[in-house]
Amino acid sequence: MRAPADLILINAVVHTVDSRDRVAQAIAIEQGRIAAVGTQEEVLGFSGPSTRMIDLRGRTVVPGFVDAHPHMDGVGLRLIKPAFGNPASIDDVLDVLRREVERRRPGEWIVCNPLVVEPEVFAYPQRLRERRWPNRHDLDKVSPANPVYIEPPALVAPGFAIANSAALQACGISRETRLPRGAELLLDDAGAPSGVFKDYNYPKVLPVVGGGFDPARSIFSALPAPTQAEIARGVAAGTRAFNETGITAIYEGHGIPPGPQRAYLDLWQQGGLTVRTYFVISYPVNLYADLEKGALLIEQTARYAAGNGFGDDVLRFGGLGFSFDSAAAMGACLMRDDYLGPTGQRWRGMQLPSDEAFKSIVHRAARAGLRVQVQCSGGGAIDKVLALYEEVNREIPIAGKRWTIQHCQFPSEANMEACRRLGVIPTTTTNFLWMYGSVYRRAFGEALAQDAIPFRRWLDAGVPVAQCTDGRPYEPMFAIWQMLARKDAVTRRRLGGEQERLSRAEALRLYTLNGARAAFWEDRIGSIEPGKLADVAILSDDIMTIPEDDIPATKVLATLLGGKVVHDTGLFP
Repeated sequence: MRAPADLILINAVVHTVDSRDRVAQAIAIEQGRIAAVGTQEEVLGFSGPSTRMIDLRGRTVVPGFVDAHPHMDGVGLRLIKPAFGNPASIDDVLDVLRREVERRRPGEWIVCNPLVVEPEVFAYPQRLRERRWPNRHDLDKVSPANPVYIEPPALVAPGFAIANSAALQACGISRETRLPRGAELLLDDAGAPSGVFKDYNYPKVLPVVGGGFDPARSIFSALPAPTQAEIARGVAAGTRAFNETGITAIYEGHGIPPGPQRAYLDLWQQGGLTVRTYFVISYPVNLYADLEKGALLIEQTARYAAGNGFGDDVLRFGGLGFSFDSAAAMGACLMRDDYLGPTGQRWRGMQLPSDEAFKSIVHRAARAGLRVQVQCSGGGAIDKVLALYEEVNREIPIAGKRWTIQHCQFPSEANMEACRRLGVIPTTTTNFLWMYGSVYRRAFGEALAQDAIPFRRWLDAGVPVAQCTDGRPYEPMFAIWQMLARKDAVTRRRLGGEQERLSRAEALRLYTLNGARAAFWEDRIGSIEPGKLADVAILSDDIMTIPEDDIPATKVLATLLGGKVVHDTGLFP
């Protein structure tokens, strides 16, 4: 005799994302899994005396969203650091800092999020009433003793960082301080450091060095690195934020460094990791020049993260994540032809490892049984990475191992065919069009900007491309809308034309089932089907039928992970 369901959701519009994109009316959940999905009459047959019945009164249910590259730990760290929103004046900035000073110990560093982030940052500082960036003299008015450092936006060129006098003094920064290439210290009218810095680099060199914080090699030598406790708070904050937006699983292929790795593990052990997480071990950029240390990392990682990865249905980690070129967002990715770089130079962009070093590293990883995931944004980078995948495949077949490429904004038809043939999964995001479409137009020209992030062509080529957000904006409702709208925030014009039009069902699949494939979880999550884990999001509106531009305002009313409520606005009393 069949056991009764623990929970039944009735009177719903259920978008299943199964092979036929069926729409159902009710769901039965038993021991964390979908027991039945179908009509009201069919599902009510699974009820019993102890079954909890929730009437959704026509609300919409979709599979929990699966973000295939979200930087959840980075999102969380941003959420716990001081933020300025979109300030209208320097006084608005000082109000935020004044409140921070009031709750800090004397002399304690105050490390802040960027003053403004993309896409709004492109209108600053002109949007400030003073039409200039705040400087150390401004910051000193509210924080004369606490060192203040305002980070630059990581993917903007130039990104502006701002420090007060206490921070400059603590780090011994003067007008004679020599900055790394691509960075500049602006002087005030008296010829002294203004506290305003320009950084054209990616990764930023203020204060990041080689892709990670290194006080010994940074001009901000006294700036404290995030503590393990702060990193743990960030991962927990990111987890809560993702629960609230309906994200139930992530695949982080860009790579996670040791500090966040520990934080994820600790949260998982404590039972607080309520977003299913597949993360990849980060291969630091500085190891491209130290192949001996790189070989040791490969050997150590292979002991616990080879094959499909190690872990369970909540936390799994596997393989290595690499960065191959710089950011298209700032006109620095490796392209096939010359284009306009961030400082006005004509170039083809940056490649982080040499061809020879990267070939050696990837072959070594493949021989160790490690899955390889590579960030390659520009067309030239995609060509090189996939050519190397082809070369490895002739020695060690990679089909079925789901090697990935991330970002991959400018693929060719040949790239798509190579991915289909090799079983390579691309993850990319139309959010880049929203934030950086104006940069694409300026740097690469209108034709290439129109061709960027071609989801439609990936699907037509038979490649299960996955949508992600790269953590900004991280809200799924925005990501779903932007897959359809494909707008540039600065001009509000569409990029890609009608030939890149997706259906809403395709957009939902890209951000659920296709993301699950990147984590080898498509048989467990990503659609609402009997036997799968009961990961669902309950929405205020039907995103398949409401006007397209109303999608971003849709609310996530509740989120269930394995049938357990991890976010609720009152549906589950």
